[in-house]
Amino acid sequence: MRRALGVLVSMLAVGIALAGYAVPASAAIGDRVRSMAIAYDVSADGVLHVTETIEYHFGDTDRHGIFRDLVVREPYADDPSKDQRYDVTNVQVSSPTAPSEFDLSTTKTNKARNQVLRIKIGSSGDTVPGQDATYRISYDVRGALRHFPDHSELYWDATGSSWEAPLDHVTITVTVPQGVTRVACNEGPPGSTESCNEKQIVGGKAIFTQETDVVRDEGMTIVAGLKSGAVSNDLPIVVDPPGFLARYGVSWPAAIVSVILTALVIAGGKVLVRSRRDRRYDGMPPGTVPPEGLTVPTVRDRLAEKEIPVAFAPPDITAAEGGLLLDGKVDTTEVAATLVDLAVRGAIRIEGENDVRTAVLVDAELATATHENALLKGLFPKQQPGAEVRLVAPAVGDTLPQRAAEGVGEALWQRAEERKWYVRMPRRPKVVESSGYGWVPLGCGVFLAVLVGLISLIVWMVKFGAPYWLGPTIAVALPVLAVLNAVVDLILQNRKGRRDALGRAITDQVIGFRQYLTTAEADQLRFEDGEDIFSKYLPWALVLGLADRWQQVCRQLVDAGRLTAAPAWYSGSSSYYDSGWTAASISTTVSSTFAEPPSPSTGGGSSSGFSSSSSSSSSSGGGGGGGGGGSW
Repeated sequence: MRRALGVLVSMLAVGIALAGYAVPASAAIGDRVRSMAIAYDVSADGVLHVTETIEYHFGDTDRHGIFRDLVVREPYADDPSKDQRYDVTNVQVSSPTAPSEFDLSTTKTNKARNQVLRIKIGSSGDTVPGQDATYRISYDVRGALRHFPDHSELYWDATGSSWEAPLDHVTITVTVPQGVTRVACNEGPPGSTESCNEKQIVGGKAIFTQETDVVRDEGMTIVAGLKSGAVSNDLPIVVDPPGFLARYGVSWPAAIVSVILTALVIAGGKVLVRSRRDRRYDGMPPGTVPPEGLTVPTVRDRLAEKEIPVAFAPPDITAAEGGLLLDGKVDTTEVAATLVDLAVRGAIRIEGENDVRTAVLVDAELATATHENALLKGLFPKQQPGAEVRLVAPAVGDTLPQRAAEGVGEALWQRAEERKWYVRMPRRPKVVESSGYGWVPLGCGVFLAVLVGLISLIVWMVKFGAPYWLGPTIAVALPVLAVLNAVVDLILQNRKGRRDALGRAITDQVIGFRQYLTTAEADQLRFEDGEDIFSKYLPWALVLGLADRWQQVCRQLVDAGRLTAAPAWYSGSSSYYDSGWTAASISTTVSSTFAEPPSPSTGGGSSSGFSSSSSSSSSSGGGGGGGGGGSW
């Protein structure tokens, strides 16, 4: 893998070189911005309409034009794990004295979390006549405003601090619906609290002026307050950081080449998969364990699942432990099975009212396994009988259900290690995983799609003929696909871990019982009179993915009068079977309950440009936006 990583890095370096990224020409000595006038017009729908008029003096006569840089993405100050995006559109450029052609490009740094849009004005085939030119740039920005309970505001790094030429005179105006309420302005390097030369409100319009030079690495940051509700869409655009490919600027073709090269490096995966199979007791029937004190040699597992006999009862472990053994992971399905198991045994009671389910603590002493205790202590910290927890999505900041689920997962993993069910434990996540599809099934689907495409291409070649080079190409592609398939097999095997003979035997019992629940019909179920077999095996049906079928089978027994329609662990305005809370929906409810709570929101960008008092708390470079400019 280390060698493959080196190949990938080398490819990226070559790709960047071939892409022709070059350092832009610096502004010439003597370049100056004689005047910069920026007009911000905030529309009622929260869009910032910007018009910039720049009077530029070039230091020599051999320049093609100017460029203007605009920050369009940066890390979100309130949550470092998120990014804030400014959508810049409708860019227009005109000039009465110089070529006004322009092109747009985006520069990405900090793993693509910082992005700058460059408006490059001018033509490489023409130069600016003379040494002075005027440019008018207009564009729209979405996501520039910030929202607070008592006001909205535009806190904006107007000029940016990355100009290569000093700014002699800067005038900024801000027009907003219902008029600007208060203003602040700072000038200087990032972090400076030095006030601008002038800031005022005239006729509801904010006017900011800087008469002295704004030199290199300095900028102007303005703050304009708006009345609460004056505009809509005043929240920031907060997004997740760019994914892996976008972060490193890798194109899909380059990524595909890299994957193939990596796959070739780990072509021995097929052999490794075989060496990582479970162990099994030699000469013993599947699902059986040797008597205590008897040592039985173990061999590599080569038994197909269809050779495992049906089991009419589950093994003597909890359903959650069985789920971990079966697929080598812990997710909210195991939490749901534990919750229902505790309810069936009388530790808790589930109450239903108006489509809302509530777990009520009855007797915590009935929880015997460590993961069961972890769930009850997580949900009911005081262990007070009668305590209630609503099984709904958590509120903002409520991490109690999530921590309870993580406690269940931690206890299950520790239990598997203590019982020595695994020679090598499965991949263990930091938190309980949500059930669902991962990238491995997607990878298998892509592999199959490519394989079907190649087979179709071969058929087409046989029928219609093909160029001479196509046959060798397919001959190379097929072994490559085989290697990729081996890699997927290796990853799947590693994720599941490697069971020892004892863990393998108990897993055989789980699989055998799954066959029973999968095939048994209502008249074939074995249970004693008065026994609620539906509730007894419901936790197992949940972890085995058979909850819907199990309820349908048992509903037939309820209709025949052989099973109760009101399980003792559930109470509501209607019977369980008529409540609408089906067995399959239990996992959905639990998954929502134990999900990570939503993050609190405190408004866009970083803190407000105004303090809680009337004094300013803004600083240069502290607002959204930013950028700079220069000539080329």
